[in-house]
Formats: sequence, structure tokens, C-alpha cells
Amino acid sequence: MVGVLIRMKLAVLRHSTSDTKMALSGLGWAAGICLAVTTVILAFLDFNQPRMLMDVLAVTFALWALGWIVGPIFAGEPALNGEHFHRQPIPRRTLTLGLLAAALVAVTTAITVLAFGATIAFAARLSWQAVLVSVPAVVLLLLLVVILSRVVTLLFRALARSRIGGAITATVTAAIVSLCSFSWVLMIGIYLLLEHGFPDTFSTVVRALPSSWGLLAVEAAGRGDWLWAIGPLVALAVLVLALFAAWSALLGPQRLARPVVRGSSAEQAVRCPRLFRSDVGTICRKELRTWWRDPMRTQSIVLGPAFAVITAVFPLIFDFTAAFPFVGAAGALMAAATCANLYGQDGTALWLTLTVPGKEKADVRARQLAWLIVFGPLTLLLTLAGSLLHGDPQLLPWALAANIAALGGGSGLLIWASVAVLVPGPDPHKSKNSPMDHGDVTGQSFMMFFLVALALCPALGVAWAGHALEQPALLWGSLAVALLTGVLSHVLLGTVAARKLRDEGPELLHLMRSGAPSSTATPEEDAGKSPFETMSAGRQTLMWTAMAVGIVGTLPQGLVALGIKLSGSPDKVWFLALHVDDPWQWPVIVAMVLIGGSGFWAAYWLYRAEKSRTEQIPAEKNRAEAVTV
Repeated sequence: MVGVLIRMKLAVLRHSTSDTKMALSGLGWAAGICLAVTTVILAFLDFNQPRMLMDVLAVTFALWALGWIVGPIFAGEPALNGEHFHRQPIPRRTLTLGLLAAALVAVTTAITVLAFGATIAFAARLSWQAVLVSVPAVVLLLLLVVILSRVVTLLFRALARSRIGGAITATVTAAIVSLCSFSWVLMIGIYLLLEHGFPDTFSTVVRALPSSWGLLAVEAAGRGDWLWAIGPLVALAVLVLALFAAWSALLGPQRLARPVVRGSSAEQAVRCPRLFRSDVGTICRKELRTWWRDPMRTQSIVLGPAFAVITAVFPLIFDFTAAFPFVGAAGALMAAATCANLYGQDGTALWLTLTVPGKEKADVRARQLAWLIVFGPLTLLLTLAGSLLHGDPQLLPWALAANIAALGGGSGLLIWASVAVLVPGPDPHKSKNSPMDHGDVTGQSFMMFFLVALALCPALGVAWAGHALEQPALLWGSLAVALLTGVLSHVLLGTVAARKLRDEGPELLHLMRSGAPSSTATPEEDAGKSPFETMSAGRQTLMWTAMAVGIVGTLPQGLVALGIKLSGSPDKVWFLALHVDDPWQWPVIVAMVLIGGSGFWAAYWLYRAEKSRTEQIPAEKNRAEAVTV
């Protein structure tokens, strides 16, 4: 059974991997190998504090375990799922053992083994007895993270059909996105901790985590305390067996989530306000009920504010609270980025709109209005609460202007993107439990994030001018500019979206029904497709690598280093420009910004080149047909 399931997994991966997935997987593997090698290098470092090495490794292993827990939740359905074998006469323990073996046959597992090899390197610095103990510690730790990831994923997906599960999904997603976006803040915090040592309470807690039990056993073996050397290994083995038993139990059909009630009430329809009895009002009521009842919409409601709050909390490491007033604006910005696939989330229900000619504009306006009703009061309350917590009223006009501009610009841009760059998704009744099984909206979200951020520029520019010229009237006038920008975006882009929905509705419905095109399409079939769908794996790898170079060079190594230098702080952290002599710091900062800009330009050039290629296919085909005739 074990061999059969391993071969089955390899066959599924071999026939389901596209160029896009290979490119992204290659980047992920490269980053994972770098992190694993860095983890091993940590085991050879010397620190000022005697307990520091043990604490650093404990924190690092906890982060690896967290990655194994969170990663599979957002990676989509695994190649082999226990649900595929419900009707097969296979004992659950046998099936679980086979699925475990198949899960261990993966590049990510090999990378994790390399990272956990830091335990052996740490043991080699102590004694040969510690090395003997470190080998089973690595094996048990690997089994722990793999099995734990499967158990948590099953529980998570069982809850994902409920609104509570949607809220949990959104919170975890927000934490991951915020951590990836502003990890440089944590880097500075870690740098300060390495200088002064971890607090005793933190050290005790992180050592008590199961991911640190192997290190405790190795450390005890190094000092000859065999009771503490064997005890953590036995406890780790018992925990692995308990998780294995839980995995076996969870492989059966699960009904942990309460079904979400769907439908309408005739009594409520009769008592609805007159404002909601028009075409726009009726559709808006339907949208508001969808926002309340659909777990996918619950994720969108929670994700934006959660991202904003978590992001604002990071700078508290330095007692910095100036980000608090902008929590509402950041929440509105992220909400627009994550809600830009409203029609894609509805699946083929688009035909209901298309079968009633002339109602496209009402549908678009109703969706815009419902989004503003959901996020407008919420984000404005966050802005006021953040301003009160910060205590400085000078930032209030900035925050309100950014919030209003994000709401208005977002309401226009998200409905336009929902039609112009629609991402096919499954019908709601067929949707799966994984957040990543509802269509890959990564590119769409990135585009929306930067477009909405661009919509904030006019209002913030006026606010900056009022602050620089010390004109309070001009500073508060930024609210009028934000309102004007928002209204124009709402009206004009909504009109464009309604016109496109009217003119290209059947094509959009066909896209929703057929799903994402196959990566094996002929050149003629590539015409009109997104460059992300037609680009080869090699060029996609180059494009995403260039994008990563652009982000790292421009933001942390360029602009953040510039901010630290202007502030006069003596901390150098991990920014290259701050580690060179003073006369050369400015040239290095400029060079980093130029390198980052070059990375962005290279990524854009690859994208435009592929788009130009697909746009030229129809013209070349027409010329060939003309020559033939």
C-alpha cells in the first residue's frame, strides 16, 4: 500500500503540474534551501549570552513548525487526499501510514531535514553522546511537523465552510501577508534581542514548545543528564503517535462545521425600506445577505482589518504608534485588493444577470454600494479608534483623507477589476475548503493593491503640501480632494465595468464555465490570454525573481536604510548601506534603489514582451490567411 500511494502521488504531480506551478515551486524551493542552510549556519555561531544559541535554534525550529502548519492550508488540495479513498476497503491506519509515506516523499521534506540538521550540528559542539541523541530527535521532529500539518489542515478545512472558519482563515492569511510584507520590522526587533538577550519568560515558553524538545534532549545529553535526554524524546514519540491516531480518525467524513443557512425571508422582503425596493436596492440587499452568509465573503470582511491591525502592531517593538491612525485606510486598501473578484466568487451565477438585459449597471452599482456599506463604517471606526489610541490629532486629517480615498477608489477599482481581469472560480455549492481552491487571485490582488494606493496619492499630496506650508485649511482640504477622487473613481470605473459586463457578458460566462485554460494551448489559443497563463516556466521564474529583487532593493535595502540614516539612529541591523563607511552610505543607498528599480523594470519588460507576443498572434494569423487567399 505504501509503495502504491507513493507512485500514485508522483503520477498525479507529473500530470497536473503546469509551467506556472513549476516556476513558483522552483522559487519556493530555492528560498527554502537558503533558509535551511541559514538555519544550519546558526548552529555554528557564537553569541554573547550563554543561552542565546539554544534560544535562537528553538525560535527557528518553532518558525519551521509554524510554516508546516500554515503552508498546506493555503497550498490547495494535496496530491493525495484521504477523501479520495473513503469508498475503498482500506483500514484507516494502513491508509494513514501510506499517506504519511507519500507526504514524506517531497522536496519540502528534504529541505526541512536539511534545516533540522542544525540539531546535529548543535550536538557536535557538545559531545558524541549528544550526536547519537540528535539523530532520533531529527527523525521525530520531522514526523511531528508533517503529521501535525496534516491534522491541522483537516481540522481547518472542516471548519472552513462556516463563518467562524472563514474568519479564522482570514486572520491567519492576514498575519502571513503582514509578516511577509513587514518582516524587516521584525528583523530589527530580532537584532535588538540578539544584542541584549531573550527575556527569561520568552526563553522558557519557546523551550517548552514540542519543536524544542529535541534540542532539550541534545543539550541534556551534552551535559550527561540522561533522564532529561531520554524524557523529551519519549514525550515527542508519544505526541507523534497521538497525532497519527488523530489523523487516522479524521480521514473519515467530517461534519464539524454547521452548514451556513442560505435563502431569504418573504416577511423581511415586505418590511424592507423603500430605499431598497428599486433595482439597485434589491440587488444590494442580496449582496448584503451574501456578505453576511457566505464564508468566502466573511474571509474578505475580516482579512482587510486584520491585516491593518497586525501591521500596525509590529512597530510597537519600538514603541511607535504613528501607524495607528492609518489602520482604517490600510484596512480599506486591503479590502479592495481582496474583494476584486466578486463575479468570480459567484461562479456561473453570472447568467442570472445576463438573462435580464439592461440590468448590468444596476448590478454593478449595487455591488459597489454593498461593499461601501460593509467596509465604510468599519474602516472609519478603525481610523477614529487608531487616532484616539495614538493621541496626536495632527495625523487625523491625513488618516481620514487616506481612508476616504481608499474607500472611493477601491469601490470603483474593485468592480472594474472584477469584470476586466475576472479569475474563474467554482460555483459556491461546489467550493472546496481550501482558500486557494477558489481561483488564483494573486496577480489580481497585487494589481489592485498598487492601483488603490495610487488613488491615495492626490489626497495625501495635498495633505503634505498643507503640512509643509503650515496651512491647516489646505491640510483639511485634502478630505475634499479624497472625496472627489473617490466619487470620480466610483462613478467612472463603475460605468466602464457595467459597459464591459453588457458587451462581453457571454464571454465572461464562458470563462467562468470553462475555468482557467490549459497550459498546453496552441499559439492560436494563447491569443487574448493573460501573460501569466502563457509564459513559460523559465520566463516566469525570471519575472518573479526580478520582482523579488525589486522589492528587496527598493524597500528594505533602499528606502528603509534611507529612513534610518535620516533619523540618525546608530543601528545598522542587516541593511548593507549602513555597514559601509559614512562617505559611501549614500551611494550604496542610491545603488540599492536603482537595483530595485531595475528589478521592477525587468519584471515589467518580461510581462509586456509576453503580452505583445499574444497580441500579435491574431494579426500574424490574418496575414497568413491573406497570403494564402
